[in-house]
Amino acid sequence: MRRGNLRKPVRALMALGILVSQIALSACGSAEDPNSTTGGPNSGTGSSGNGNGNGNGGTGDGTGSTAKTPDEQIKQILDARKADYGEALRTASLKLRDELPTLDEINQIANATDDNAKKAAYEKLVDTMIDSPQFASTMVKFWKDTFRTGQVGQIQQGMPDKSTAANFAAQLTVAGRPYTDLFTASSNTCPTFDAATGTFTDGSCDTTPTAGVLTDPGILAQYFANMAFRRVRFIQETFACSKHPTEFSSTPVAMGNGTYTGPYDFKSITGKVTVKDARIDFQDTSAVICANCHVTLNHAAPLFTKYDDKGVLQGTEQVKVPVPGEPAAKLGDYLASGEPLAWRMGKNATDIPSFGQQMAADPDVARCAVNRIWNYAMSRGDIVNDLATVPNQVTDPFVQAFTANGMKLKETIRAIFKAEDFVKF
Repeated sequence: MRRGNLRKPVRALMALGILVSQIALSACGSAEDPNSTTGGPNSGTGSSGNGNGNGNGGTGDGTGSTAKTPDEQIKQILDARKADYGEALRTASLKLRDELPTLDEINQIANATDDNAKKAAYEKLVDTMIDSPQFASTMVKFWKDTFRTGQVGQIQQGMPDKSTAANFAAQLTVAGRPYTDLFTASSNTCPTFDAATGTFTDGSCDTTPTAGVLTDPGILAQYFANMAFRRVRFIQETFACSKHPTEFSSTPVAMGNGTYTGPYDFKSITGKVTVKDARIDFQDTSAVICANCHVTLNHAAPLFTKYDDKGVLQGTEQVKVPVPGEPAAKLGDYLASGEPLAWRMGKNATDIPSFGQQMAADPDVARCAVNRIWNYAMSRGDIVNDLATVPNQVTDPFVQAFTANGMKLKETIRAIFKAEDFVKF
């Protein structure tokens, strides 16, 4: 799905502080090094500034001025970029409709009289592509890639259709519905998709309760595993864009061979400190501090334990505890008596719909949605698996607009594909 030019937006590099010149300065040695490029006889960066490297600390541009600061270097690089709407059109067309632009579309930009006219022609073409049936197909592919799901062949042996979650996410995107419906919608969360026409048909899965993709049978079957931890991990990494641990105390505590960093009371989860015969010791500190991840995992996972390997809700726990005999998990395996279920500390949930409401209100979830679209547009890797993180200052304007417009991801896509960082090279 990630097609088009591989590009590293300068603004992202700016925020990350990844500048080749800075790397060179820290790695090339001292001014006395005859092979140094930062002040030796071959550097061309002398303070007297005669341009032949005979000075001792200036820019070497013949002016005698001091070396540029990192911010000045960044501005110089940013100012050097030029808008290329023809190149941007090619990438946008592949991303938004999975095909190259036509000759007529190329000429609409090429024959435009000036940069303003080229910009107007390009932005009109982006709008046309987003309104095309092909856009729906690319969104289905994008969400299948994001969720790592998708039906292959016919549905067999009572297994669910694994395409419905991606179809629903794409339908929300194309229709301009709030992104939060992914976690809160209570009906029609399992649509079908006709790729030939680019149309969705509403459909419901046999799930009660229903909470967007959180109760989608295909998702729940795809991520079925011991103690439901894989299901919670999927939710965290996909919709909050980070791995566990996710919550941190302002007063970490040294324990065993590490430090407990969670905000919950250490005894809020189950372990042999509090339950001598605990089947899994989440309070173990002999090697790593298990509780750092499990204080969040254990408060969420019990919500998903009664869904079987086909994603169907049953009356009893369906996931197992990975100990001899593989007994079914129970609430006491996760939490101390009386501990609430929660998305985050203080964000309690009694069921999956209320869990979805807490997710929908989390600013990190909104930012994750925008950052995933940014990475898709810029041909970067996955935020979690590829560590292709995005600094906040890069996407702050888009996150602010996203939350202000009712979290309509379609408009964020439109804005990013028209953004300066996308059209300038």
